[in-house]
Formats: sequence, C-alpha cells, structure tokens
Amino acid sequence: MKLAFATTTALLLTACSGGLKVVESDLQHHQWKLIAIDGITVNSDIQSELEIGEHLSINGRAGCNRFFGSATLTQGKLKAEPLASTQMACLPDVQQVETAVLMTLTEGAIVSHDDQQLELKGEQYTLSYELADRSQ
Repeated sequence: MKLAFATTTALLLTACSGGLKVVESDLQHHQWKLIAIDGITVNSDIQSELEIGEHLSINGRAGCNRFFGSATLTQGKLKAEPLASTQMACLPDVQQVETAVLMTLTEGAIVSHDDQQLELKGEQYTLSYELADRSQ
C-alpha cells in the first residue's frame, strides 16, 4: 500500500512540475498535419505534414517541397540533422510555411505532445500539428 501511494505521489509531482517527459516512443510511428504557425491557422490547401518513424527518422512536406532526414530528441528538444529537401520554387504564401517548418526542425524545437496534438516550439516559430487521419 505504501509503495502504491509513493508511486502515485511521484507521478503526480512529475506531472505538476511541468509535464511528463516526452520520449522517442511517444513520437514515433505518427503522421502529423500542420494546422497553425504561431497560433495562426495554415491554409489547408498547403498540406504541410510531418511523419516521424522508427529511430526518429522524419519525412514529410514542408510547403511545396518534400523533406527527409533523421532527428534527435534531447531534453525534450527535437532537432533534425541532417535534413534534406527537394528544391522546387514555391508560391510566396507556401514559401512562408516552408521556411517556418524547415527552420524549426533544423534549429530544434521543444516538444509538447498528447494523443492528438503535437507542438514544436522553436526560437522563431511555434508549429502546431494534429494527428493526421490515415484513412484519407
């Protein structure tokens, strides 16, 4: 009984002290759709997405270009190194989204995560994603 109380207390203290720590397994095997940058809704026609796979391999569409690479997760910060992408010219509004996504991934971002939402808070941008519906 005392062990169960101590374990519950430790979990509650961890949750109250800034949230539970994000680990690699929380992020892997999910596909995310970008819904906002700095709280401003992204045009759904842009279809920016992020997929995080095994061992934090990442790929997706930043704006009009595809990207791929690998990432690390250190002290709650996700950073993509190296990151490669195609080099097509984008329309100006799409280029703004692309720049925010690629910059945030390569510079690194603090991760906040729950079952349906992913937030990447970088130095310049905060990217908000929702879990993609794979049936589409």
